[in-house]
Amino acid sequence: MDDDLKPKRIQWTLFFAGAAALAAVPFWLAFARPFGGTAMLVAMFVWLLVYMAYVYVGSSRLKAGRIGPVMKRYRSRLAVAMMAYFLFLIGSLSLLRGGEITGPLLWIVAAAPAIPILGVLVVMGLYLKEEPDEFERMIHVEAMLWGLGAVLGVSTVWGFLSNAGVVPSPPLFLVFPLFCLAWGFSQPIIRRRYQ
Repeated sequence: MDDDLKPKRIQWTLFFAGAAALAAVPFWLAFARPFGGTAMLVAMFVWLLVYMAYVYVGSSRLKAGRIGPVMKRYRSRLAVAMMAYFLFLIGSLSLLRGGEITGPLLWIVAAAPAIPILGVLVVMGLYLKEEPDEFERMIHVEAMLWGLGAVLGVSTVWGFLSNAGVVPSPPLFLVFPLFCLAWGFSQPIIRRRYQ
């Protein structure tokens, strides 16, 4: 291995290990439920801020200013969509906990957090459309396929286990985060093939 690449690989490995550890936090919060009510919402919001800061600042430093205008736009749009998601989620859960909403308004309030998530999908599509570098587009498309494969694989196995009564029903709200994790963590593996 080239001596110049070794420290960079160690830095990227440590960065991804930290990102993986941070990415496990919302799953732990969802299943262990160490907090209740508003404290849980605040914990999730704090996690989002910490995770976004870690990923955005950490990857920017490791790339040493090699982030182009399309990626900067993508990151800004994604940050706005994720902040909107948490605001919609907090508002929705607060209204649902009141228990006084019924009828069509209940459906709207319950589905409201999905709107910014759909916005994230639009942001991802815009990135692929705007990215002029074909190699970068190819990396992201292949990573999305890995994300889709992870979601389909986990959902299928969990679904069959759930049907047999071995495990509880899968929490469907975690499907999109699973996709994003597999998408994000497959990118460096895909890139490594081309180095």
